[in-house]
Amino acid sequence: MLADLRAENQRLREAIVRLERDAAEAERAVEDRLKLATALENIYRAVPDLFFQIRVDGTVTNYLASPTSPLYVPPDAFLGKRMQDVVPPDVGALTVEALAEAMGPAGRARIEYSLDIGSSVEWYEARLIRISADEMVIVVRNISEQRRDRETVLRLNRELEARVQERTVALEVAAAESAALQQQVIEAQRATLQALSTPLVPIARHVVAVPLIGDVDADRAGRLLEAILAGVQARRAAFVLLDVTGVPQVDTVAARALADVARAVKLLGAELVLTGIGPDVARTLVDLGAELGGARILPSLDQGIAYAMRSAPPTRRD
Repeated sequence: MLADLRAENQRLREAIVRLERDAAEAERAVEDRLKLATALENIYRAVPDLFFQIRVDGTVTNYLASPTSPLYVPPDAFLGKRMQDVVPPDVGALTVEALAEAMGPAGRARIEYSLDIGSSVEWYEARLIRISADEMVIVVRNISEQRRDRETVLRLNRELEARVQERTVALEVAAAESAALQQQVIEAQRATLQALSTPLVPIARHVVAVPLIGDVDADRAGRLLEAILAGVQARRAAFVLLDVTGVPQVDTVAARALADVARAVKLLGAELVLTGIGPDVARTLVDLGAELGGARILPSLDQGIAYAMRSAPPTRRD
């Protein structure tokens, strides 16, 4: 009997030890939770956001706000009341829609709205998060600065687009005017060249150009040779650019005229640069066995001018 009492007493002692240990652990857990809650509250009060605990119908049950985050109305004006009834009607309508959305599968919603705070209009972002079947948390952040920055960027973009559009129109007008002017110059040049049967165009002091347009018959060949010889002598030309781009075809007369010009220019101590020879003209000259007297052949008049300007002797004072 005594042994049984002793065993029972030992069991009771062990149970008491376990209970005391469990009670100590529970007390530490409560202290940890209190410390965590205090830390979270301090964090919430330190950040500029506003925190509201509400029921699913919008009734505000609690809030946290830092001293630097002004409230729209005093706490006694919204605690225990539905948030959609406290804010202006347009914001209230957005709140009701957000409450319904947060009750859906996503469990959250977001809205942006503005409020008249003092003498200024402030913009806010509210995020609703459902934390249980009948409770939600609303995190409200002032986004006025970001909103103003965004509106500034949008305004600057609109101004930039307007300036780009104006500049584009101006460039298009300038391009059209330039194209028209260029076309007028081309037409004037073409008309001048067509009006002259044997044009001799001074390019530089020692460089002359003779652009031929149209067929070269015996009469024109004679005048061509005469004009070139006179021009070489009068201008003391070192280079004669004879461009045949505008000559559609070369017969025996034209081939002989080119050969005569090449020899005559060489005799005067100048160099003949023949430009603009197309495939058909080149084939005819080869078939006729035309001797061009060592004339330099270049594809275009532009290249001929560039060659002559590079090779021309430096200008001297007479």
